[in-house]
Amino acid sequence: MSPRLPLVTALISATLLVTGCGGGGSSPTSGSPTSGAAPAAKAPTESYISYLATNYPSYTTAGTSNSPAATFDDANMSVRWAIATQTTEQANNLKSHLLFMENAILSGQNPRAWDKLFLMDAYMDQAHTYTTTITVNGTEVIIDKVAQNACAYALIKTHAQGVGGWFFHGDIKVSFSNLADQIIALPACDAERTGLNAYIAAHQTALPKGITLIPSQ
Repeated sequence: MSPRLPLVTALISATLLVTGCGGGGSSPTSGSPTSGAAPAAKAPTESYISYLATNYPSYTTAGTSNSPAATFDDANMSVRWAIATQTTEQANNLKSHLLFMENAILSGQNPRAWDKLFLMDAYMDQAHTYTTTITVNGTEVIIDKVAQNACAYALIKTHAQGVGGWFFHGDIKVSFSNLADQIIALPACDAERTGLNAYIAAHQTALPKGITLIPSQ
């Protein structure tokens, strides 16, 4: 399968297939950073997946016409997205969707439970092994993730590469389970491996029809 299926539906953790009510929820105020470890009290109650799926070509890497891609700082175990939009509504709706997904994960939900990488993300996020900060400045969205250990960094880096390589091109009908297995097998994840495997075994659901497994790399 081509990793670029046109116009299928898209976007960052939007992936998490929360059966998209696209336009609901209250948009948070732009300009203030929000930590992923402590979702806003008024976190959006609906996903913006449908809105983002329709408008994803309007999101680019800031200063370019390229689809969004993260940058990585291996020395500081951090990931940054600098995403330009065409309107403040697009910027705020992206932030609202990210907050919705973060709130879902931290409240114990497991959207996209058939993908081990997202189950691993939920486990590590709930354990606060990385932090997320989202800042909206006008039509630009900055997303910073900082890992507390090498295992968490391998996760957020792989997650970002998957999002940039598939979701921001309109293809969410893929599973990164094989990549999760690679990360869990790393020596860096020795301390987390037992807990990760137990969490995945307890929550993983069957792969839906039409979903393609991305091969190990």
